[in-house]
Amino acid sequence: MLHRVPIQLRQDKKQIYEPVVVPLGPYHHRLHPQSHLVEPLKDELQDIVCGDASRKGFLLSNISERIDEIRYFYGGADGYADGELAEMMLRDACFLICYIGEDETYNLICQRLGMSGVLFMFRDMFMLENQVPLWLISLIHPDHDSLLCQYLSYNIFGDDRLTQLPWADGRGEEPLHLLEAMHGTSFILDETQENSSNLLRLVKQCNNLNTRKQGSRTNWQMMNTPFWSATDLKAKGVHFRRSSYCLTDIKFESFAWYAELHLPFFYITYNSKVFFSNAIAFEMSPETDTNMGVTAYFNFMKILINNAGDVKVLREKGILYSMLANDEEVVEMVKSIDTYGFPDDCVFSDVNMRIEKHCTSKARTWMAELINTNFRSPWSVIALAAATFLLCLTFIQTYFTINPTN
Repeated sequence: MLHRVPIQLRQDKKQIYEPVVVPLGPYHHRLHPQSHLVEPLKDELQDIVCGDASRKGFLLSNISERIDEIRYFYGGADGYADGELAEMMLRDACFLICYIGEDETYNLICQRLGMSGVLFMFRDMFMLENQVPLWLISLIHPDHDSLLCQYLSYNIFGDDRLTQLPWADGRGEEPLHLLEAMHGTSFILDETQENSSNLLRLVKQCNNLNTRKQGSRTNWQMMNTPFWSATDLKAKGVHFRRSSYCLTDIKFESFAWYAELHLPFFYITYNSKVFFSNAIAFEMSPETDTNMGVTAYFNFMKILINNAGDVKVLREKGILYSMLANDEEVVEMVKSIDTYGFPDDCVFSDVNMRIEKHCTSKARTWMAELINTNFRSPWSVIALAAATFLLCLTFIQTYFTINPTN
């Protein structure tokens, strides 16, 4: 069932949760102010996707046979007759198909909506209340799997790495709508050589052993969130590495005099606030079984990113990419995504505890400060090596001066 955004989440956030240009489904259909522009466009796209009238009638008949399922999806869809609701579903599903992958219709959409309408259309497609049942795409489009696979791969990974849908072959439950499909794809664990090396696995086993030894920690200590930004961690000898595209693939490994924080790749656009806010609303909806991964991830990033310097640290390590104008806008974007007080201990408590243990160690702190102060550039290392070499030569010369050989 597609639940509406909880009222306690949507207060004063109409622009995040309500479509501006293209409404899909019955929630915002009749109240939409630009229906005079969008509805004729939907009819045009429906004719392109469906073809002749006989196929349109065939599709409407199939949709009508499952109209009770559609009503359940929208919590009843009261106020709409069966025929009206079936026609709405067909039009909206055809529009969604054109949005997802029909390149030949893009120029038509741009012409009818204008570029400003197209830019806001992208935001509308990410909204929780603006979804249609995903099975409608499989009913209408002959190559729906390839269509969805290409869309999800490009939007989540930025390339065409997905060769089949994440839920194919019984590997997971099929999502109800497009937002849920994108949400689930964001947590595919794609291990690299870097985060699956034998050394890191060995260190992880040692860290797990140390974690089990700390059973005397109180609940308050375990729930405590260390307020270490990216620049703070860098000063403490923490090196940043990319892990994968999975948003919950965050690991912290502490070594003798330095540590590594492995973070997932993250790409920020002007639509990120809308998408992730609605993904969080989806996670917090009733009867929704998720790992709260998006919510936990942004809780973690809100601590890690306090200013433009933190963004720069992550950018330089290839962890964060942005389409925004500057790093200050990235900070504002991350801070503006509300997690509504979701506790951090649910997902990354172990990571937070290891960060706190490393950063509060005086020995590691002194070593990090020594390295950061005296070895900031290769020239410092070269100068130290040269000085050490000259000191050794001086010692040898002095020794042989005092003790000449025969």
